Amino acid sequence: MSLPVVRNRLVLAGAVLYLLEWVAIIAAGVNVPLGAHASAHDVTAAYAGHADAIGWAAGWFCVVELGRILVMVGLRAALPDTRRLRPLLDVAVIAMAVSVALEIVVYAVAAGGAWSLDHGGSSGVVRVLDAVSYQLNQTIYGPLGAALLCAGWAMWRSGAFHRALAALALTAGALTTLLALAFVAPRFSDVAQGLEASALLMWIWMVWTGVVVWRARPLADHTSSDVPSDRVSV
Repeated sequence: MSLPVVRNRLVLAGAVLYLLEWVAIIAAGVNVPLGAHASAHDVTAAYAGHADAIGWAAGWFCVVELGRILVMVGLRAALPDTRRLRPLLDVAVIAMAVSVALEIVVYAVAAGGAWSLDHGGSSGVVRVLDAVSYQLNQTIYGPLGAALLCAGWAMWRSGAFHRALAALALTAGALTTLLALAFVAPRFSDVAQGLEASALLMWIWMVWTGVVVWRARPLADHTSSDVPSDRVSV
């Protein structure tokens, strides 16, 4: 039996908050970390004189990245009346929180490297910090993929969402998890960069799910048959 979707704005609000990361990416011109494969000249050029911009971006990210957690919390709130799906949704929230915590650390380390370089720090130390933040960034994809897989499977099993919407989360989650499982080693960086395009699928899924949950009927309006109002044609 299909489950009703409980209307809320948390998913859409979380998606919008998360996508605000592009404000800092564009305004601060963030293009770090580069990784150890980048030349010493390129690393120095990316960090030198950019301590304030990268530091501001790091602070911005530690707020807006929380939107990803809000998306999962909102999805869990949208499907509250089932014990069989609750564990999947709980894992989705926890895994997404881990990915967000890792990403915040990535840019905190990068900001520290830029600050150090602008105050007499050596370019060698900055290269090390950049490599650390680059690899930390790669570890984001494991918990992120797990969160998307859990969310997508919960949506599929609930029967409350369009199958294409659940499949989108599952596809993004599978590609992201594959990246984490097999392609985080530096020699696979080209493959990893290709798989990182799965982020586009995640962005589409977040916004689409947010709109669907926002448009769902209030819980009191659902009939006893629990037929969801949000299974709309796309």
